[in-house]
Amino acid sequence: MRENAIECRGGLVPLPPGHQDWLPLVFGDADQARTADEAEVLVHYADAVDPEWVHCPPGVNRARVPLTRPQNPTAIRLPDRPGVWIHIEEAAA
Repeated sequence: MRENAIECRGGLVPLPPGHQDWLPLVFGDADQARTADEAEVLVHYADAVDPEWVHCPPGVNRARVPLTRPQNPTAIRLPDRPGVWIHIEEAAA
């Protein structure tokens, strides 16, 4: 797992500009991803907060959170899943 991994403890994580359609999440391993499956996250925008769900296929340590508004999100509130570590991938250039 990368050095800038974040533990899922319900925290609010600021996001850099650039995410538009999906917010890619990489989990420490497939077991951690399964622990976070069906977890709700809150995607924060400048004028709204949208609930979204994390879905992880079996055996995969990646998930994508859909971004449903045309604006860039400003932050994401992670689920409260102690022991689950994620890395939020940077937006594609």
